[in-house]
Amino acid sequence: MSKKFGILAYPAGHSLSPAMHRAAFQELGIDATYDFFEVPPEQLTEFFANEVRTKKIDGLSVSIPHKVAVMPLLDEIEDSARKIGAVNTVFWRDEKLVGANTDWLGFLQAFDRPIENKKVVILGGGGAARALVFALLEKKCEVTVVTREAWEFETIQKDFGIATDFIANLGNYDPDILVNTTPLGMKGAFEGKSFVDPNWFASHKPLVFDIVYNPRETQLLKDARTAGCETIEGLKMLVNQAVAQFEKFTGATVKFEKMWDAALAELAK
Repeated sequence: MSKKFGILAYPAGHSLSPAMHRAAFQELGIDATYDFFEVPPEQLTEFFANEVRTKKIDGLSVSIPHKVAVMPLLDEIEDSARKIGAVNTVFWRDEKLVGANTDWLGFLQAFDRPIENKKVVILGGGGAARALVFALLEKKCEVTVVTREAWEFETIQKDFGIATDFIANLGNYDPDILVNTTPLGMKGAFEGKSFVDPNWFASHKPLVFDIVYNPRETQLLKDARTAGCETIEGLKMLVNQAVAQFEKFTGATVKFEKMWDAALAELAK
């Protein structure tokens, strides 16, 4: 019997998840479909009752704006997802609907070197930032979250006990790694924009990681590369988290390259 998976988001049309997971199913000969589930927030509870549980959807990739809202609708939350406070993966285990988070794994796997004990500044204080803070604390890094306004970092400060500051004070920091978790730089209205003044890179040479994956080279990465900094594109994190997610869904392992090629092909369209 064919299994049923999909991306749960609102809107969902921009996602690369269907292309990546469908390629993986095909590669491994798994009889499964992967669809778009575009569900507005006010219909989320009904969707879980009538579709996920009654019609038995086998697994969901969860994206904005549902990563926190799905948590009370599940039977179990894995420890890492509970600590992060967000779920991006929903699957069945022992007849229970389980929530997990693979964003933090995808982030760590995007690095090609050890990052233990590094000084890291994260731009942005949303759900993605929380997953990355969790990941970096696992690696004993010294983490500071900087945002435009205090309310954006207050919850992170309370939950993780880390340093926080305002983006305006970025000049006071000299991190080993700088990570952008905000949408600034994303294709569309935010494209070509960055919170970091290009001149900042003249006296700072961090490794720069932007989790935005479309365009592949954001303005932040362009400015950093021009100044001689090493950079990591967001597509690496996206694909790595999908590989980890696929394993949660199916128990099978798919090669990174298979999902990477599918994501590239979809982006090129």
